[in-house]
Amino acid sequence: MRVTNKMISDQVVSNLARSLEQFMNKQVQMSTGRKLNKPSDDPIGIQKDLRYRNVLTDITQFKRNISSAGSLLATYDNILGNMKDIIQSANELTVGLSNDTYDSVARNAAANEIESLYTQMIDLVNSTLEGRQIFSGHLTRTATVEESAYGVRYLGDTGLTNIEIESNSKLGINLLGSDILFQPLSTLGEDADLKLGLAATTLLADLGLGNGVDLTSGALPGQFTITDNNMGISVNIDLNLLPVDPTLDDLITEVNNQLTAAGVTNLTLDYGEEGNNLRWLATDTGDISANTALSSLNGGSGVDLSTGRISLHTADNLTNFEIDISSAVTIGDVINIFNADPSVIANGLSMAVSADSKGLTISDPLPLEGLIVGEVSDTSQTATGLGLIGPIDIALIQSKDLNPIADFTTSEAAVDQTILSDLGLLGSFSNVNIGNAIPPRLTLTDQLSMLDLGNGFNLGEFRISQGNSFVNLNFADPAIATIGDAIDAINNSGLSVLASINAAETGIQIVSTSNTETLIIEEWDGGNTAHNLGIYGSPDILGTMRILSEAFKNNDGEAAGKLIGNLSEGINQLLNHRAAVGAKVIRLESANRRLTDLDFNFNQLLSEIEDADLTKLVADLAMKENSYQAAMLAAAKIIQPSLLNFLQ
Repeated sequence: MRVTNKMISDQVVSNLARSLEQFMNKQVQMSTGRKLNKPSDDPIGIQKDLRYRNVLTDITQFKRNISSAGSLLATYDNILGNMKDIIQSANELTVGLSNDTYDSVARNAAANEIESLYTQMIDLVNSTLEGRQIFSGHLTRTATVEESAYGVRYLGDTGLTNIEIESNSKLGINLLGSDILFQPLSTLGEDADLKLGLAATTLLADLGLGNGVDLTSGALPGQFTITDNNMGISVNIDLNLLPVDPTLDDLITEVNNQLTAAGVTNLTLDYGEEGNNLRWLATDTGDISANTALSSLNGGSGVDLSTGRISLHTADNLTNFEIDISSAVTIGDVINIFNADPSVIANGLSMAVSADSKGLTISDPLPLEGLIVGEVSDTSQTATGLGLIGPIDIALIQSKDLNPIADFTTSEAAVDQTILSDLGLLGSFSNVNIGNAIPPRLTLTDQLSMLDLGNGFNLGEFRISQGNSFVNLNFADPAIATIGDAIDAINNSGLSVLASINAAETGIQIVSTSNTETLIIEEWDGGNTAHNLGIYGSPDILGTMRILSEAFKNNDGEAAGKLIGNLSEGINQLLNHRAAVGAKVIRLESANRRLTDLDFNFNQLLSEIEDADLTKLVADLAMKENSYQAAMLAAAKIIQPSLLNFLQ
């Protein structure tokens, strides 16, 4: 192929243009300090550049979010701290004035201070930041709470604000006033004990707060033993004869019938005077046996065994000996020791229980010997205690009546049984055995008249207030006769409350089914019904402060003292909220540190792609300039103008 002048010229011009372009690119890089000025400079680098810039934009937004959230959380922390201080002040005031040391003047002043603290709490929960309510959820233009004569209502919603603090990581930053001030600190009536008394219709299964009486377990199910220790008689009581679902009346009737049938007529089972127990009632018969304990004699005074000896002698003391019974515990021991003594045997004497079972007899086949029974010294009382003072002059000496007190022992029929324990009737006793308390569990059918151990409470009117509503209930109404009636009256009051029997099955508890309103239960018309029922007070902190003020105004230190637990729990609840805020602040700070590190790293990566190496660029620019100038010189020599060029 022939190389023409035009081809040479085009090639030279093309090289010259390329050299100029390279030179100009270096000049642009030098002036901007960047090696990427247009996409064609480095297509792959541009992609990285855009990606890094997007990451840095996100980081900037995240840091802006964190800054805004930090400001809000700092405000929350400050407010929660102030709230805690307010409740702490109210608690200290209540602890100090709930005893009997202070009078009505001091408590009235305390009431005014509590009202001031309460107002501060309302102001704090209605706090704003940059013109927005910060405790009302998403309704930031609405006041958080509203007061009325009957309580406080939450006006916000449950909206939570989540901000993105890192890629795919969000944090809820707002607090709801309903969570802080309307959550229950306690349940009204959860610890109430209405002291339900025992009734004839009380089921054995309901005793012991529902633990019942175990009639089915053990080696001898349904049985226990009663022993008359004075007479050595044991009776096995069989409760398997009771009807299905036996009542206390069934139990008492069956036990007493079996005792009578066994010949034990001086012992009966009955209701205890305390109202929540059973008792054994025993009467003294005066009868003794070999089993009778010496400690039961003489109406329970026993026999003085400090000397422990009795004397037998004739008037001339030719016959004189002593019997040591100091080791004796029962009548049988005395008889055995006496009859086994060699001197007694030598004189043909013998001791036995008298024919009428009221005392002891000593028989002497040789009464002409004129033996006399007496004390061994002026200070001894052993023979006197046994009623054996005087001469044996008619072949028989009978002691005075020894008058033992009743002495019974009740025991389980087998070691693996608990019937008597369940009934509170296990053990030994004399005339009266007051059984342990076996309080029945509270049921819906129990009569209000059986409360307070069967004495009944003086019930009247009380008020339930919730938010801006209230209702007065009168438990003196004859239509409210049972626990179920009382619960129904509360649940049908029209308020958002739920009454039920508490977990311990000892009282009535009331919970609010609304977490946006205060709940207050207080006395009305000078009565004491709410206190008697154990439901007086408020479960939330704002309601507690309102009722605390009223208690101090009424000079009721006892009522104020019952609110201390709520105040203490309110402090703990606020501390928990504040701790949660602190944890969020720590998380923000940690995220901010990571974002700062990421920002630095990505800026460095961006710099590596975008920024030019000035030292190298200066050398490159000089080289490109030289190259361009050389190209121009070469072009000038290669492309020489001719006459033909001018003619053309």
